[in-house]
Amino acid sequence: MLYGPGSAESVHSRVDTGHQLEEKGELLFTTVATYSKPHVFDLIYAWLNPRMDIEKLEVATGGVTNLAAYRNLMAYMRDSSEASALMAAYAAMDKPIDVESQGVIVTALLPESKARENGLQEGDIITQADDLAITNGTELSEYLTAKHVGDLVKISGTRGKETFEATVPLISMAPDNRSGIGFQMNNVLKATPPDTVKFDFADTGGPSAGLMMTLEIIAQLTGEDLTRGYTIAGTGTISADGTVGLIGGINYKLMAADKEQADYFLVPYNAQNESNWTLARETVEKLKLKPKLVKVSTLKEAVDFLSGLEPKKTAP
Repeated sequence: MLYGPGSAESVHSRVDTGHQLEEKGELLFTTVATYSKPHVFDLIYAWLNPRMDIEKLEVATGGVTNLAAYRNLMAYMRDSSEASALMAAYAAMDKPIDVESQGVIVTALLPESKARENGLQEGDIITQADDLAITNGTELSEYLTAKHVGDLVKISGTRGKETFEATVPLISMAPDNRSGIGFQMNNVLKATPPDTVKFDFADTGGPSAGLMMTLEIIAQLTGEDLTRGYTIAGTGTISADGTVGLIGGINYKLMAADKEQADYFLVPYNAQNESNWTLARETVEKLKLKPKLVKVSTLKEAVDFLSGLEPKKTAP
């Protein structure tokens, strides 16, 4: 897998709340460009390019079953970030929003699990176990715990745009020896706001645009131009409670933002893990990039920073 600077694009045209807002500046979400299974000439170019990196596919994908499973997992993370952005935005505005769980996604298979060799993959969304409809992880865990180690359970649901079925033997799960399949999971949430909000991020993957999505939703629904005339780039996952999470490839995203002449770059910050902040500072210093770095741990910190900016003065 090759890594390099991706794009820094306006969020405004990709989030439609049905509310018109004229922004004097721009909120930019940033991406990492990735190239799987490159040709030898691509590898040579990346090896010679100081702004690109090369990683073994197994390491780059986290050791998932195959590339298709990895892409399905990235697509789920993108969709999940849209739901989280809605929940965080409406919570910040103190407005109600309906949230329901519609299944369980397999995020990782444990080494001792027998699921992989029996047809289950990362990125699979489980909606049924035998004849029981599954909407959340609690339902699935309770059903499996009531069975015995060695029992076979038919798991079904969706795999990307297709459906799947897998008959999986249950194993003993530490530390309490309960029966289970042996995987890490998240609930698949659907957030339905009172406004009609549409997203257009189908050409992206992963959760790292969450913060910038949320800021754009708030700006459009409140009618407040949070850009203040500046070009504001950034990255970071978003949780329903407004926590901004760490991401990968912030160095490449900064390069993309610099190319678009961003004035500021919102950097996810965690006092217990300063890796994003450290790499961002090193990248700016090493490459002499122009965006000013801003630490953000929460959505509130990001909104407060933008709201506190003096409007950008334009040339007469």
